[in-house]
Amino acid sequence: MRLDFDDNWFAIEVNMKMDSFFLKFKSPSHYYRALSQGNWRFLKMSNRSFFQSFSDGLYRSVVDGEKVSLIFILRVKNKSKMYSLSRELTIRMKKLLNAPVRVYDLTELSSTNLNLLKSKNGRSCFKKILGL
Repeated sequence: MRLDFDDNWFAIEVNMKMDSFFLKFKSPSHYYRALSQGNWRFLKMSNRSFFQSFSDGLYRSVVDGEKVSLIFILRVKNKSKMYSLSRELTIRMKKLLNAPVRVYDLTELSSTNLNLLKSKNGRSCFKKILGL
C-alpha cells in the first residue's frame, strides 16, 4: 500500500487519563467505534453521518505512564471544510470523554509517527479506517 499525503489531511490527538479512559471504553478501537459509528447527534447530524465527510484515515494509540493518547490522521473530502470539520470533531471527541484535544498539520507529527508512516512495517502500528 502506498500512502500519499496531500493538503486534505490533518491530524487530531486526544490525551486521556488512563483510569478515565478504561472506565468508559474497553479499548482504543471501542473509542473509535463510539466516535465514528454512534447515533449520538451534534448539530442535527449523527456521528456516523459526520464521518462520511472523511475519505481516508488512520489512527493509533500510545500509552505513556498514566495517559492514553489516540492520534487520528484523517483526509477530508472537501478541503474548504477542513477547519470546520476539525473543530466539530474536537467537540465530538470531548463529548465522548472530556479530555484535551489538539488539531495539527501533518508536518507537526512527532518524528516517531512520521518514521512509522514512512516505513511499510511501521504503518502496521496504525489501524486503517475509512477508505484506505
